[in-house]
Amino acid sequence: MMAMLVIQYVNGQTNAEKVYQKAAEFVANQQLEVPDFEDYVAIKQVTLDGQPLTLADATMRGLYNYLNQ
Repeated sequence: MMAMLVIQYVNGQTNAEKVYQKAAEFVANQQLEVPDFEDYVAIKQVTLDGQPLTLADATMRGLYNYLNQ
């Protein structure tokens, strides 16, 4: 079964959600010259395979560092 990464984040004043089929897809996209998200974007909640992740740094940078270990 594929790992599914669901990120709920704050986009300006509104809440938004982005789904990746694999955590590695998020990591790869963040390494692009123009990444999917700026490092400082705040995360409300993130789940991997339906299990919530606890991040010490609840930003896209924190999530990237957590997944890229």
